[in-house]
Amino acid sequence: MNPGQQMQFHASCGHLISAPADRAGQDARCPHCHRVVPVPGSDVPYASPVPLPAGATEPMALTALYVTALMAGLAGAGLVYMVLFDEFSESELVTITPLWFFPIVFGLYGFVSQRLLRRIASGRAGTLHEAARLSIDVAGHWAALVLFPFLVLKWRSSLLVSLAAALFWAVLLWLFFTAVFPTL
Repeated sequence: MNPGQQMQFHASCGHLISAPADRAGQDARCPHCHRVVPVPGSDVPYASPVPLPAGATEPMALTALYVTALMAGLAGAGLVYMVLFDEFSESELVTITPLWFFPIVFGLYGFVSQRLLRRIASGRAGTLHEAARLSIDVAGHWAALVLFPFLVLKWRSSLLVSLAAALFWAVLLWLFFTAVFPTL
């Protein structure tokens, strides 16, 4: 059996769940009832191997979009703050912040979510949340702040995740500029 292959089995609540085949005998949490259930071995008749979905990897065009957005945002921030900084008033700097900030957020979250989705496709994680937790375990707990949208989202589309992350950070940026910045 391929180690990246998924096993489908029924949890005690009756819902069909899947786990990597190499996790047989280990515990898994049902996403529906949240009970811990053992992952059965391949010799159990109702546990069947499921091939990885054909669309497990996302198109290269999305990767190019994320990298381009990230580079454009970084270039825009560098241009504004290292070259043209004296040309802008404080209110103009606030106004143009979204022009460089959102491409950075969109590109970074899209690129990272693609990497996390590859972990799911390879069988190293079952959900985006699990993949993000693996990254936090490696990078440390401070990474939870950056990976926050991944911890609550269950989508398997980097585009949706990056748009949700951009919206999340847009709200935080708006709160900063309306509540904190005027008092500085």
